[in-house]
Amino acid sequence: MSTISDLRQASTFDIDIHTLLPADSPRFALDQAHVRALAESETEFPPILVHRATLRVIDGMHRVRAAKLRNRDTIGARWFEGDEQAAFLLAVESNTRHGLPLSSDERKQAALRILRTHPHWSDRSIAERTGWSATGVGALRRDIADPDARPEARVGRDGRVRPSTTAEGRRVAAEVIRRNPDASLREIARQAGISVGTARDVRHRLAEGRPAVPDGRRADAPPADPVAAPPGPGPGPDEDRTGRGGAPDLARRITLFDGLRNDPSLRLSESGRLVLQRLHAQLRTTEEWKRLAPTIPLHGRSAVADILSACADDLKGMARELRCVEDSLTDHAVSGSDRRPDAGPA
Repeated sequence: MSTISDLRQASTFDIDIHTLLPADSPRFALDQAHVRALAESETEFPPILVHRATLRVIDGMHRVRAAKLRNRDTIGARWFEGDEQAAFLLAVESNTRHGLPLSSDERKQAALRILRTHPHWSDRSIAERTGWSATGVGALRRDIADPDARPEARVGRDGRVRPSTTAEGRRVAAEVIRRNPDASLREIARQAGISVGTARDVRHRLAEGRPAVPDGRRADAPPADPVAAPPGPGPGPDEDRTGRGGAPDLARRITLFDGLRNDPSLRLSESGRLVLQRLHAQLRTTEEWKRLAPTIPLHGRSAVADILSACADDLKGMARELRCVEDSLTDHAVSGSDRRPDAGPA
């Protein structure tokens, strides 16, 4: 299928406005205020996109109406040569990338239509094209009565075919890890046919004595986000100290930080002050990510999530090391206090 960048290289010509048919568009209706604003502007319109086989406008109906208000008979255009399904996909992609944004309902209905015509596409792939969330696409998919809407394998944004559930892949990954505990995450992911993030989660679950496949994961359930580790069946060894999943709530973090900030052994040493600076930056970073997350383009969210997940894993590893040192020192102190220095043999 031709891409938008390909079509920008196509030759432009003038077409009679009166020969054009209404667009098969994701829009429910034209915005008349936007049409008037275009007509009253003095700018020359970019060429519209027309489906050659049907003469339907793929992208540019607002410009067509504005040209009519300007009493123009022709408008600059470019041809699209694909079939009607491809034309609609291009209309959706065009309307989500420039011009007047689609409404939430328009994006949702576009996602539903693409689900019916391209059920083999992954939720994220459809979400990227429509601007609807991958979670929302998954919910729409589950609501469709036709079982063909839930194929066993789906094509991702990168063109690779993956199973629609990670349960089997997780089981294969667990077996790979048992056979070769030193295997890299990329090698585990390759052999199991899962993402690196899912392979990382499997390794963590096995290390914590939990099953590779989370409890309650149905065979037909949608794959979990490969970055976010699903909650286990019960609290882990560190969870009683910090809350579910080792992540204390913000109020507790601030309370702990305030206590450290008033500790002279940290406040009065160079390394201690550096520790406090890093902790303060970390507390701010979490809140900043909550603000920035919605602004990340859909096509880049998986990469950002993988990086954040890896950084979180590094921080959790450091936290475990600190606790191990603390527990070791505590055990040593307790065992030392049990012996009296002046006591002879029993």
